[in-house]
Amino acid sequence: MQEQITFYCRNCKKSLKIAYNMTGREDAPVMPSIQIKCHHCKRVMVLKHFTEKNLTEGVTDSKYYI
Repeated sequence: MQEQITFYCRNCKKSLKIAYNMTGREDAPVMPSIQIKCHHCKRVMVLKHFTEKNLTEGVTDSKYYI
């Protein structure tokens, strides 16, 4: 079974309602050129030059705070 990581807003700690299934490749790009907007605080984030290695380093309990 693949690991699934859900994204949360770093400012308001609310779920962004986006999940990412890990591929197992550390150099795989993670959602390049996608804008993510928090529904609660209206903050907009873009994952630039972001790989699965960066994602796995910051994960706690299958949650990643952007």
